[in-house]
Amino acid sequence: MRDKNIKPSLRKVAYICILITLSLLLITAGCIDSAPKNSPDVPASTCSVDAGVCPVVLPGSVRIEASPQEYSPIMSSTVGIGLTPNVSGLNTTDTQFEWNATYGQFLYWSAPDYTVSRLSQPVVNHGEKIFWSFTEAPASLPVPVIITVTARDVQSQKVLAGSRMTLGWKGNFTVVVEKIE
Repeated sequence: MRDKNIKPSLRKVAYICILITLSLLLITAGCIDSAPKNSPDVPASTCSVDAGVCPVVLPGSVRIEASPQEYSPIMSSTVGIGLTPNVSGLNTTDTQFEWNATYGQFLYWSAPDYTVSRLSQPVVNHGEKIFWSFTEAPASLPVPVIITVTARDVQSQKVLAGSRMTLGWKGNFTVVVEKIE
């Protein structure tokens, strides 16, 4: 009699485990939306049973574009390293960019008058090109210079993406773009 009671109980436990496992697989595959529908950050599910696909929404990204790759203040062709955000997957009309540097200064320089204006940190703009420069080498070489840009939603100030650039020293009065991530 004892064996008869154990078999139905084990069978129920096995069915429950299988149902839980299948549910977890569906949720992690993205075909069942477990988030509340009234949440503003959760897009409506657009899974298609007919097509057998659930689209994947990739987050936006920003990457610092820098030119020239090597700079010295004695160069006559530019006032610094030109910096612009290279954006993908973001609505740039609703995005502002915040620039910071561990050393040096940011400058604005463009047509029609090509007047150089010094900008205070952090620089906040909407993606316009700015320049990074320096007037003297730091006291402790070879400390790298780190430049960051953070993309934020204008309304909510929520961080959307970011990028970081490392400048290394070549001699006492030249910097080189070493890494952009």
